[in-house]
Amino acid sequence: MYNKKITTLLASALALTSTVGAAAIPGFTFDKRYLARRDLKVGLGTRYGGDCHEEDCWQQGACSFVDYTLPSSIDGSTCVSQDIWDSGAQCGGCISVTYKGKTIIVMVTNKTGGDSNHLDMTPDTWAKLTNGYSGGGVDGIQWDFITCPIPQTDPLVIRMHGGASRWWLAATVENARLRTTSLEFSADEGATWLPTTRGDANMFVAGATVNTDVAWVRVTSEDNTQVLVKNVTLKSGGGSAPGGGSAPGGGSAPGGGSAPGGGSAPGGGSAPGGGNAPGGSNGGKGGSCPAKRHA
Repeated sequence: MYNKKITTLLASALALTSTVGAAAIPGFTFDKRYLARRDLKVGLGTRYGGDCHEEDCWQQGACSFVDYTLPSSIDGSTCVSQDIWDSGAQCGGCISVTYKGKTIIVMVTNKTGGDSNHLDMTPDTWAKLTNGYSGGGVDGIQWDFITCPIPQTDPLVIRMHGGASRWWLAATVENARLRTTSLEFSADEGATWLPTTRGDANMFVAGATVNTDVAWVRVTSEDNTQVLVKNVTLKSGGGSAPGGGSAPGGGSAPGGGSAPGGGSAPGGGSAPGGGNAPGGSNGGKGGSCPAKRHA
């Protein structure tokens, strides 16, 4: 009898804990694709076939990063396979990669061929991982997606692309701590939100226009964290403006708002230069990592 009461009470407590735990994250939707990506642990590591230096290797490439400098806490960059490209959903995500006991942190900045486990790194990044190995590829690198080690107090950057305006809203998120899943614009200070569609070049493009040259931008990351960036200039050369707001749990700084999922880099906006049509990649190279590798 005594044991039966204890068992009943324990079962009730466990049921209550389960109910409370579920209620703590209302509206949370688990992304099964994220689990699949986390299973991609071991594969081929290669380096770019050219002799470019870090940022020069991938500026205006498939992730549409323009005049972007890697945060000092990140060791280098890599391309991921077309198999897991997912319209650029991995862009800006960070990966912990290990080879022969050496571990570095890299950011996804471009795409390549090969199977889903393949990482293709810049020559500078490759040298850091392999301690200067001169060959172009090795089997058996181990890797996994991680949260980018960017301070939560640093601002998220919204970069408007060449040719962008109130009539063509096209933006890319830079310096996020987690990968971005969606971006929305608001021309009425958050009363209503205009969704966007992510193109293959990691560019979020709205299907409608707004009646203002400055708007708020709301960014949602892979864990459903949201960041609000206020006063984004909607034109070529515009983007995050000083004094932007922050999402709950984060701090703000010149350049935009931050929260878990945010990050920073010097400056906001987009680089002056070639305009583009919807679906383009800022009039840049728009390319993948070079197909050729050094032998």
